[in-house]
Amino acid sequence: MKFDKHIKDLLYRYECIVLPNLGAFITRSISAKIDESNNVIHPPSKLVSFNAKIKENDGLLANHIAIAENISREKAVSKLHKKILSYNKILNNGKSVNFKNIGSLTLKNGKYIFNPSNNVNFLSSSFGLSKFSASKVEKTSANKDHTFNTYFKYAAILIIALFVGTGITTNYLNEVNASNQIAYENAEKEIENKIQKATFVIDVPLPGIKLHLDKKYGDFHIVAGSFRIEGNSFTKLKKLKASGYKDARKIGQNSFGLYQVAYASYNTRAEAKSALSPIRAEDNINAWLHYKNIN
Repeated sequence: MKFDKHIKDLLYRYECIVLPNLGAFITRSISAKIDESNNVIHPPSKLVSFNAKIKENDGLLANHIAIAENISREKAVSKLHKKILSYNKILNNGKSVNFKNIGSLTLKNGKYIFNPSNNVNFLSSSFGLSKFSASKVEKTSANKDHTFNTYFKYAAILIIALFVGTGITTNYLNEVNASNQIAYENAEKEIENKIQKATFVIDVPLPGIKLHLDKKYGDFHIVAGSFRIEGNSFTKLKKLKASGYKDARKIGQNSFGLYQVAYASYNTRAEAKSALSPIRAEDNINAWLHYKNIN
């Protein structure tokens, strides 16, 4: 598994990449700067750090692995879990874990120490730009009235570089993003089909119940199951309500014709993610977060 590459790809697009039960890589954008002592101009970039307090699995990395490697979400979660166990073993033995082009992580006296590599600029708007040197221009005393501030020269050089770099890379980035978007959409559809077929298909129809839903629900749903036979979805809904999930509901059919049942629906992604963790821990490890606008 190209684990380092998966993390690197996500760092370009997200500010927080969680490694469950280990910690999270955090990015922070910083402005262009001038190293006066070395006469070097650095373009705008992202600073990568590590926070060991953020350990709760948000599903982002596992979903990306499933899409990138064309495997089921369950298999991706299993591979990620094994990888994190190996990292913890290395760290507990006093050795460093190296993430290619990201940095190295060590554990000393119970504290995590992260040294970023700074080899890659993860700020997509600075794609193609790198640091460069600029020489000071000294003016003679005979031309004092026309002396220019050296820092303004640096700033002018940087602005020109930004415009040139942007002009060269804009079309390329648009083509790459369009191609990636198509690939991700196709992969997500295939993965969703695999997950639902493997986990929630029931062959024998069961008696159903009729419900009347008058309450306004949100568009972020925690999915409990997907069924080919509608009667089974009613039975699943009845069991959820009997188990104490009073807000359980049917959320219609998906693109594969499966009838979906949710533990509950929420107005925001944050609320749904907060409720997802205890459901996975206490009731169903295969529960997953789904966005769907239901009229």
